[in-house]
Amino acid sequence: MNRILSILFILFASKGAFAVTGDEHVVEKVVITWHDTLRLNFVSDPVLYSEGWDTLPQALFWKDVICMSSDSCIVNVAHCRQPIERVSRNAWMDQSEEAKSRYKDSVCSASCYNPGTSIFVTSGKAEFYELKKVLPDISKAIKVFRQNNCDPFYAQAILLIESPGKNKSKSYVGANGPFQLMRSVAKKYGLRVTKNRDDRTDLEKSAKVAAKLLNAGCVAYVKQYLDERSISYRETDLWFRLLVLHAYHAGAGSVRCVINQLNPDKGGVDLFRQIWQTECGLFKNESQNYSQIALASLVSFDEIINRDGGDTVYLVRGDKMMKHFNRKIYRSVNGYDYLNTCLVAYEADLVDGTIPFDPFMKRVGVIRKELLHIATKISGVDERISINQFPASEEHVDSLAMSLLKHQRFEEAIKLLKLNIDMHPSSIAAYDSLARAYSASGNKQLALIYSNRSVALGRNQESRNRIQE
Repeated sequence: MNRILSILFILFASKGAFAVTGDEHVVEKVVITWHDTLRLNFVSDPVLYSEGWDTLPQALFWKDVICMSSDSCIVNVAHCRQPIERVSRNAWMDQSEEAKSRYKDSVCSASCYNPGTSIFVTSGKAEFYELKKVLPDISKAIKVFRQNNCDPFYAQAILLIESPGKNKSKSYVGANGPFQLMRSVAKKYGLRVTKNRDDRTDLEKSAKVAAKLLNAGCVAYVKQYLDERSISYRETDLWFRLLVLHAYHAGAGSVRCVINQLNPDKGGVDLFRQIWQTECGLFKNESQNYSQIALASLVSFDEIINRDGGDTVYLVRGDKMMKHFNRKIYRSVNGYDYLNTCLVAYEADLVDGTIPFDPFMKRVGVIRKELLHIATKISGVDERISINQFPASEEHVDSLAMSLLKHQRFEEAIKLLKLNIDMHPSSIAAYDSLARAYSASGNKQLALIYSNRSVALGRNQESRNRIQE
């Protein structure tokens, strides 16, 4: 009997230990990709919503930023991230510094802020925060973190913040890989970083180092700082986890500096409202933003993995929509409108990187056949039914290709632009766009070839115009 009680005690204690690492918040989802069905694990913490973190102005602001294209900017009040208005990035950059200063002064005056209030103009970062692409990596990293007795929350949060979907991503300070490890840290924990090999770009190896670094260099120190001030906490408290993220990003010393300066007697949302207004040592604006972006990323990611309801996630939105297409239900113009909505969804999937170019074109071919079928069932002429080769217009292709270029999807953008030239062989703009795409990809030789063709077409067109005159 005593032996049974001992075993039950050990099991209960083990379960409690797992709770400390946040395993009670790990959920399993069936993720349907463009070519496979996967069972993946994610962290979903209800405290994000029950304590109102998702409604904080800073979280809402950054949620807008990470979902907004880099073409646009949000004019905002720096200290509280209150949005004022959206402006075109190109229009803003084309202004002189004097004009920008006058504009910011006028914003303060119109919004009743004190003169000299710091006004930021923050550009969209949707091309960087490719959250959909990081789903498989998060599930793999959660497994590694569990194996190393580290809270899996940090695996998900860091992968969403640092370089989502990009295992090879070197920062301006030299950090590299999905967990943005510095060279010295990586080598300290046994990774090889040489001219020809960088283990920081290996997801599982870097996840293992990140887990060890978090436990030894972040969690332990944050606990020590809070214990010194007799501040109560649980390691699964969201505010505690955000402090640990700050230690991971800015260093444990920077966190201690902020805590000493604020001298808090408790944690929670109010503590972070103060932290976001505080600079101390190396803890400045970029550090303040880190936990704000973490909250925004977590909310956005939650929306992705829960938007289909239940335990299933469709990564390719076009596939989900086409799954519900039925010729009998969607007839005539209704079917035409629905299929074009599917096309728009597939284009967004292509830009997001959730479907490669060739499968995308195959699915477009299926839709085109359905459009042809609809056209045969419609009597008379309807100007809205246009069964052209996809994409139908030169401008449409160019716009889609430019979106791909912003995501550094050079190969797929070039394929689209070559398709554009096939459909519009006399277009100066089509050759010019392809030249710019090759230049962006680093292929200066082909960029020059297509640029010269664009110039030659322009000269020929001018000659024809003069002859006609």
